[in-house]
Amino acid sequence: TMGISPGWGWLLLPVCQALVVPREVSGRAGDTLSLHCWYHPGYEDYNKYWCRGASRNTCRKVVETAGEEVPSKHGRVSIQDKHIFYMVLLTVENLSKEDAGSYWCGIERKGRDLMEPVTLRVVPG
Repeated sequence: TMGISPGWGWLLLPVCQALVVPREVSGRAGDTLSLHCWYHPGYEDYNKYWCRGASRNTCRKVVETAGEEVPSKHGRVSIQDKHIFYMVLLTVENLSKEDAGSYWCGIERKGRDLMEPVTLRVVPG
């Protein structure tokens, strides 16, 4: 039997939703946390970013890709766009309770950016 190729995960996305992230993720303090955000084909070369804040209008960018696949790092946080899987990966190293809160996976485009929120929880290590 053939397994489902990870690259075809977007077929399962609701048509109306161009970005899919988990509602909530949690990690242990001190650990490395990975967070995935899937997007529709066609957005490969767009700038993707993760920003932090309660609302889409007030959130501040933490890391961004500049449309590249090369990982980009800012302190303990890194982002990588994997075009073949239509997926943006956020990695937070050495998680601390200060990292907890609201984050947004975003795609920069003309007009309104595509943005979806995810809540990050940190449990004691």
